[in-house]
Amino acid sequence: MMLPVERIIGEEGLTVTPRGLRLAMRLPWYRSLPFSVVEVASLAIDGAPVDLTDARVEYDDHSWTLAELGEATNAFWFVRDSAFLVVPTHGVAPGSEHSVSLILKIAPPYIPGMMRTNPQTATLVAG
Repeated sequence: MMLPVERIIGEEGLTVTPRGLRLAMRLPWYRSLPFSVVEVASLAIDGAPVDLTDARVEYDDHSWTLAELGEATNAFWFVRDSAFLVVPTHGVAPGSEHSVSLILKIAPPYIPGMMRTNPQTATLVAG
């Protein structure tokens, strides 16, 4: 069993939507953090790296490009909530099973110089 701070793929899993592939992500930390200290380092599906150039992170009513995350200092990711990584182009069909590898990095603002890398790979069925 993974500890909550080790799990970064959310229980809502992988979903195919009209806007693209949507992957649930969990904050790998014991308390809420601003999105500005979170970096989506990489995503791979079935071992193939996914281009994150046009990817967005969605949370509540907010949506940021990965480049904009660093400016989201006043938007907090609450530890019990999922945020979603949305990738416009993906080639994943609903109902198909895939190995999904995600790496998130966090730099808690109250621990100077710390950068924690959090990888997780899970087998998911696209909803």
